[in-house]
Amino acid sequence: MSFMDDIFEGYFPDLNALAAAGFVREDGDWVRHGEILFGHFDAVLRISPRGQLHLTLCDSSGEEYALIHVDSATGDFVEHVRDACGAWLTEVRDKCFVKRLFTSDQAERLAAILRKRYGDTQDDPWNGKYRGHMVFRRKNGRKWYALAMNIDGKYVGFPGIRRDILVVRVGEKRVPLLLGKNGFPAYHMNRAAWVTILLDDCLTDDEILTELEAARTLLVEEITSDPSAWLVPANPKYFDLEVAFKKDKTILWKQSTAIRTGDTVYLYVTAPISAISYQCRVLETDIPYEYQDKNVRMDHVMKIRLERRFPPEKFPLKALGKYGVNAVRGPRRMPSALLKAIGRAQNEQIGGHRK
Repeated sequence: MSFMDDIFEGYFPDLNALAAAGFVREDGDWVRHGEILFGHFDAVLRISPRGQLHLTLCDSSGEEYALIHVDSATGDFVEHVRDACGAWLTEVRDKCFVKRLFTSDQAERLAAILRKRYGDTQDDPWNGKYRGHMVFRRKNGRKWYALAMNIDGKYVGFPGIRRDILVVRVGEKRVPLLLGKNGFPAYHMNRAAWVTILLDDCLTDDEILTELEAARTLLVEEITSDPSAWLVPANPKYFDLEVAFKKDKTILWKQSTAIRTGDTVYLYVTAPISAISYQCRVLETDIPYEYQDKNVRMDHVMKIRLERRFPPEKFPLKALGKYGVNAVRGPRRMPSALLKAIGRAQNEQIGGHRK
């Protein structure tokens, strides 16, 4: 590892701060000049459009002093020059570099553009559990529209090596188009509406930004549409909801494809209860989550919060038939008549409390 690697490892240039830190544009690169050892050397730090760094050091006669880049070069003088360069580079780094969020340089560039253009944020909801995993969120919202990941390359046709990918929501119409170009089936997300893109510069930043901006638009359309209500089965043999909700009213639950943030989920607990038992609000969706046993497999989940309990006798299966629900084998939209009945029951309960 070179002395420059020691200084810049874990950092990436903040493209929005370079000009204020004294960098100028030259031939497409960002360039900054500096004096080393009171003008005995002229340093030129160059940053390419892809964020790659190159330092050139010349003495007062204009001859390049390349020994600072030779790790095996030792001695008092070269160490003295190298230390002086290191101090200058550290000062530059602290002014206009930021801690890396991603393992991919292309992801860093895309994130910087989105922060500057829209104020969008990127964060790690897994608190460092998965290296290189970060989500892209809209400003002033918790819903996210893309996920950067560092995964085993076997999932994208490159077995044996780690690859950086971007899983982005492009919508059902665009998935076939991207799969036929440079995309792969979505990794750990709904493959009907999401797609995986390699972050290896085969697609330009502008091409990927087009997909990211479209994903943001899809998210706005979804947020502004009316929320839905769902009837979702829960087998007490596999998971005890009552115990879980006593510990925390907010839990993770296996997600159905179409459920989205803001929707209401009515959990139907199967035999021996066989009744609608809980009403929950969906707080977040499309959370990657790897779990599999002999009964269930999950690759993404949603976060739900308990809002209301129902006694088993209130909405048992035998009473749901008149609303068109004769069985609950998988997630389905709530019939409007059943929603109205639940609403009436809630109003009656409120009225009873007031008497």
